[in-house]
Amino acid sequence: MATTTLTNNFRRDVLNGVINLSADQLQMALYNGSGHNANTGAYTVTNEASGTGYTAKGVTMSGAVQATDTTNNVSHYDWTINPTWAASTITATDCLLFDEDVTSPTGDVSIYVGDFNGSKSSSSGTFEIILPAANYNTSLVRLA
Repeated sequence: MATTTLTNNFRRDVLNGVINLSADQLQMALYNGSGHNANTGAYTVTNEASGTGYTAKGVTMSGAVQATDTTNNVSHYDWTINPTWAASTITATDCLLFDEDVTSPTGDVSIYVGDFNGSKSSSSGTFEIILPAANYNTSLVRLA
């Protein structure tokens, strides 16, 4: 079963200055029963979703904003635009956020894995991942 977490490769690479969330191309891919967890190293085609309106590696993330909550001492990174697949017929159980620009040492380095708590589908419609509110305790990417 997938978990919802930042990955260990992201933690390592952000501390080493390898990942630049503001400058790198970040992608969101969909999966079915991938088993991704904090040790997921990189994007993979294994168990990647397929269907009308979906292409390998998913969609490019856009609308990024960074903020720091000085009361709670947490920096967080958010997107103002939810990832969507228009006119699609897709079923997915989880997702993987990865950095397409960082390919060493493991390929397109993983950042975050998200579990949908079951299968989610679209049928000739829009598949959309509703991202959490931009906040110190809900953003996908948070550093405390």
